[in-house]
Amino acid sequence: MEPEARFEILGAVRAFRGADPVDLGPAKQRAVLAVLLLSPGKAVPTQRIVDAVWGEEPPENGANVVQKYVAGLRRALGRERLTLTAGGYQLAIGDGALDAEVFRAELARAGTEQRAGRADRAAEIVRAALELWHGDALDGLTGPVFETARARLADDRASAWELWAEIRLAHGDDAGLIGELTRLTHEFPLREGLRAQLMLALHRAGRQAEALAVFRDTREYFLDELGAEPGERMQEVHRRILRGELEPPPPADPVSPPSYTPLSPAPPLSPAPAFSPAPAFSPASLQPRRGHARWLEIAAAGAAPFLTCGVASWVYFLYAAIQRGRWYHYAVAALYFVALPWIVLWFEIDPSPIDSEATTAAEGVAVFSWLALWLGSTVHGVLLAVHGGDNRAARARRDLARRFAAIDPVAALQAGIGRPDLLRYLDDGGLIDLNHAPPQELTRVPGIGAAEAHRIALDRHHHGPYRQPADLVQRGVLTPRQLRRAESWLICLGL
Repeated sequence: MEPEARFEILGAVRAFRGADPVDLGPAKQRAVLAVLLLSPGKAVPTQRIVDAVWGEEPPENGANVVQKYVAGLRRALGRERLTLTAGGYQLAIGDGALDAEVFRAELARAGTEQRAGRADRAAEIVRAALELWHGDALDGLTGPVFETARARLADDRASAWELWAEIRLAHGDDAGLIGELTRLTHEFPLREGLRAQLMLALHRAGRQAEALAVFRDTREYFLDELGAEPGERMQEVHRRILRGELEPPPPADPVSPPSYTPLSPAPPLSPAPAFSPAPAFSPASLQPRRGHARWLEIAAAGAAPFLTCGVASWVYFLYAAIQRGRWYHYAVAALYFVALPWIVLWFEIDPSPIDSEATTAAEGVAVFSWLALWLGSTVHGVLLAVHGGDNRAARARRDLARRFAAIDPVAALQAGIGRPDLLRYLDDGGLIDLNHAPPQELTRVPGIGAAEAHRIALDRHHHGPYRQPADLVQRGVLTPRQLRRAESWLICLGL
């Protein structure tokens, strides 16, 4: 008895009788078969076959051409297998004769085994199902119909890999998964589940810095390609790595087989940082300032000149100058300080009697100047407080973060120092890591615009990481003047 024909679309379109391949004829004939295999056992209208195979350039006698290729398939597969019905051509295949249907059925069976607690058997089934693939689905076929089917099948394949990795992670086989997951994230770059699993595997293998780097690279890739941030699953894994909330892998039992459970988020432990700095550099010392302090500063900046009718307008600006440490803030405070005596002087040089009903030019200038001082200093002070800027507290935090990084650079990198683009629990005073911060974050630094940030990113890609901010001048990326403005905010980690 002649063996039943079986078909493959998880790769190039092929057909077999037993172990012997079936000659399917020219490429267009294979494409016609592929259209029929995408709807096995169902009638496919002739026009749909023409549209799928030839797209926007159909032959003039499309129905006759399809009929010719169907005749060739009947000779190869058997006339009784491919029939013409009122709805179109119909390909009859037996149960388990199409690899795509077998693949989906095996994944469903693996899910049943996993839910029953037999995860080891589920992993074997998934891996065996993945062995059915021998390349990209419908390899070599082009057109919207085939592209859509290819994307759908590829998504099923990626889901199978995620299920397999989930079971392996639950087993605690982290180190053995890292290489496979790294390959899979390159093969399926938009699958966040695989990237999150790679982060978990790296973290549980003791490679926290690499786990955080996966999130960083994913974020940059998604922003460049999609203009979107990573999803909640990756964000949650990233947060829990930074906080030290992920549990270690379950210990392997050397006697009895391990008990498998589906991967689920570990219950939160008591919050702890992902590093253990020296006591002088506890994470609490890098906690961000509370927001109410800034609102008090804004209120004081507006109240000082407004409630004193401009007399004390210089007080807040002197405070801001001391906080920011910039000469031009001292100049502004001095300007407001001398403005009031200047107004009084205009009143004193007024030659008219005090009780005169007529207003002189000097009095008009003085009153206008006083009103401008009163209102202008109020608005100026509020705007200055709202926009913030550098201050003594931020400089102290930057210095503290730098000293912490000098003691434990690996822990500083893991904690996200110099990375305002990451979800962090600490305040490093606005430091920017030259070696890891994306270009859009480099533009936060005074003296570094979009062009300079782009040059820095290209330079570190081609010539390696920076050892110190002065390397920017030595490599010709920034001028000495630009470096002087920016150096207070720069740090170099990860060497």
